[in-house]
Amino acid sequence: MTVTDYGEIVAALRAVPGVADADVEPDGEGGGLGLLRLGLAPGFDEVQVATSVGRVLRERFGLGVDAERVQLVEDAEVPDDAIGRDGSAPQHRPAIQRMHLVSSGLDISASVTLGFDDRSAVGEAQGTATQSGVQKAVALATLRAIESLVDGKARFELDHLEVTQTGRDRTVVAGVTLVTASGSERLTGAAVVREDVRQAVIRATLDGLNRRLGALLH
Repeated sequence: MTVTDYGEIVAALRAVPGVADADVEPDGEGGGLGLLRLGLAPGFDEVQVATSVGRVLRERFGLGVDAERVQLVEDAEVPDDAIGRDGSAPQHRPAIQRMHLVSSGLDISASVTLGFDDRSAVGEAQGTATQSGVQKAVALATLRAIESLVDGKARFELDHLEVTQTGRDRTVVAGVTLVTASGSERLTGAAVVREDVRQAVIRATLDGLNRRLGALLH
C-alpha cells in the first residue's frame, strides 16, 4: 500500500499513550511507511506502546508494519538522589546523568551516562525487547559505565534483578558481584520506584556499589 498522508499518521501516533513524539522516514522506493521513530515518554513500557502503535496503524490506516521498522527511543535526563541509602554524599559517588533506550523489533539497546568529578562515562548493553530484558540491559549498561569510570580496576556481574512490592511502593533490588584483583564480593542494592522503573534500576545498581566505589574511583 502506498502511503502519502504521513502527517495524519504522525498525528495519530503522537496521540497514543506513551508516545512523546513521532517521525516517519518514508520508504523512498516502494512508497510505503518506511521507518517509524517514536519518542517514548518516561514511565511507559516499550512493549505495550509498540503494541498500541501497531494497533493504530492497522485499524486506522490499514498498515501492517514489521516490528524491525519501528524504533522506540527514550532519551532522558535522570534526576539523581542527593543522598544514597548508605548516606554517602553525592561528590563521593557517581552521579546519574542520562539514560538512552532504543527498542527495535526483538532487541533493546541501552546506554547509561554517569559522571564523577569532571569525568563522565557511557555504558552500553543489549537485551531482548521485553520488560525484564529492558531492565536487565539498563542495569548492565550501568555496570559497564562504572567499569569505565574505575579504569578497569574492577569488573561487575549482574546476578539478580527484581521489582518487588513493599507496602504501597515498588522497590527494585539488584544483586551484583564485584570482582577485583583481591577477590570477589556479592553486593545488594535497592531503590524505590518513583515514576520510572528503569531509572530505579540504575539507582538500585549503584546503591549496591556505592560503599565499595570510593577506593576504586581515587
